[in-house]
Amino acid sequence: MGEDKASFHLGGGHHLMIKTSQIVTMKETVRLFKNGKVIELDIEIKADFEKIPPEHHHTFIHMMTAKYGGVVNIHDNTDPFKIEDAPKRRWYQFWKH
Repeated sequence: MGEDKASFHLGGGHHLMIKTSQIVTMKETVRLFKNGKVIELDIEIKADFEKIPPEHHHTFIHMMTAKYGGVVNIHDNTDPFKIEDAPKRRWYQFWKH
């Protein structure tokens, strides 16, 4: 049995099969303000990451956030999904940003 599945014997020839889920869920609420009233619409987007190689999960999360998220802040439009490393500085350059 693979590491993503578990089987439990319940007795009487019955087994319970449990499979690990790789579902990613994004939730957001869209609000309409009109005449002093608020109307809310809850939005839920689900994606199954089971067939996506783990090394690409981070990139797909960024893509989903960019496409479906309410706020996107991308500082470098040449490679917006690149994982940024902190710039290298000498020990005496702690005050530089």
